[in-house]
Amino acid sequence: MGFSDKWIVCADCGRQFLWDVGEQLWYHEKHLANQPKHCKSCRDRRRAARLNEPRHYSKVSCDRCGNPTYVPFVPLGIKPIYCRSCLTAARA
Repeated sequence: MGFSDKWIVCADCGRQFLWDVGEQLWYHEKHLANQPKHCKSCRDRRRAARLNEPRHYSKVSCDRCGNPTYVPFVPLGIKPIYCRSCLTAARA
């Protein structure tokens, strides 16, 4: 597969950025089908915003002991939810 440097327009800021051969090879090795849409500074800004968001926890009851516990997701009721001590015991 032949790769060559490619200029892409950022979807956020509208500036052009270079998608070089090395990055294209990395995308190919990781089986990523789509080319990047955002320049590095916009990707870094979006990542920092995502990391600074507060986590939302759901209060649930442990399926093994019944004690209240918090999980960083909304449980769908498909899999059992355990508190920390029951989870450790279930893994052992």
